[in-house]
Amino acid sequence: MNFVIYGVIVVLTSQLYVDGWGCQMSERGLDKKMKNKILKHHNELRQKVANGQERGQPTASNMKQLRWNDELAANAQRAAERCIFQHTSDEGRKTTKYGVAGESMYAGTFSNPLKTAVDMWYEEVRDVNPSILDSYDYYPGAVIGHYIQLVWAETEAIGCGYAKSAADGESYVFCHYAPHGLFPQQSVYKRGSPASACKKGQSSRYPGLCK
Repeated sequence: MNFVIYGVIVVLTSQLYVDGWGCQMSERGLDKKMKNKILKHHNELRQKVANGQERGQPTASNMKQLRWNDELAANAQRAAERCIFQHTSDEGRKTTKYGVAGESMYAGTFSNPLKTAVDMWYEEVRDVNPSILDSYDYYPGAVIGHYIQLVWAETEAIGCGYAKSAADGESYVFCHYAPHGLFPQQSVYKRGSPASACKKGQSSRYPGLCK
């Protein structure tokens, strides 16, 4: 028996899922534990940078702790369920509170796709010249945008989605960020003592980040 819910067909007999794009999925969605893990991983990496524990990168005085946002997550989940390694349209990233969100995406067959995705985005730090942090600008050659979004100080909300294609075993991870970063001529974060420029004080869970 097939159940149709908002255009999503759940085939109970085979445990495969088909979305409106015709992608057959063997896995999809994030449970509470998975959400907490990917959120924690983001915040720990932001904390690492803010506290000056990333070699060659300065400390941050105003980097916010990220919090989970269900609307961002719903949009990211829809993006993942396309099973296409392609950025979502502005309309697909639009939110009621933040407008259009930023987006990072991953596709691959590693056994731990959520951690792998975030680690790959973060690893772009090796190509980041600290001089760009004070006034961000695009520069040719190295890809650094995923890292820049991950540590953009004013970003405060995140939501991610996950799907695994039944056809080739490819996993898709999409994360949406708000307010989005990568604004030209704006600072990625402010240099200074960790959490010294927080408007609402320092995070108790992630010292070095702002509430």
